[in-house]
Amino acid sequence: MSHTVHDKPGSSELRLRACWEAAGFLRGLPVSADPAAPLRACTKAMSKASTPAEVHALTELAAGGEDAGLIALRNLLRAAGTRCREQGHPQLATRYDRTSDLLDIADRTLFQLGIDLLTSTYDTSPDPSEPCPAPAGRDKGGPT
Repeated sequence: MSHTVHDKPGSSELRLRACWEAAGFLRGLPVSADPAAPLRACTKAMSKASTPAEVHALTELAAGGEDAGLIALRNLLRAAGTRCREQGHPQLATRYDRTSDLLDIADRTLFQLGIDLLTSTYDTSPDPSEPCPAPAGRDKGGPT
């Protein structure tokens, strides 16, 4: 199908053009070729979770805290909004900002859902003699 001068490219064509144009830029970034791999690993492990604590731990690992995927995506969308604003696209910036706000809502909802799961599981407050161990590969190297 040929395009006339007034035809706008479709979404697939626009995404393909952007992919080609940004390829060199993306190659220079220190990111994994599969940034969703940790989320997929948590999803796969969820079928093996046998306790509410394990369900909570996997969800928290994938979505909880500033280093997790959900908040990282929120921050990316906020940065995209800032760039759109700087590049003279305030309406698009607002849409990115609103989408990032939805992820804030999802984060708060997931936090409360985790608390509700743990509350329904534990009748009393545990008094652990040791702090909660860090998941493998997530140790921040704090004081020992």
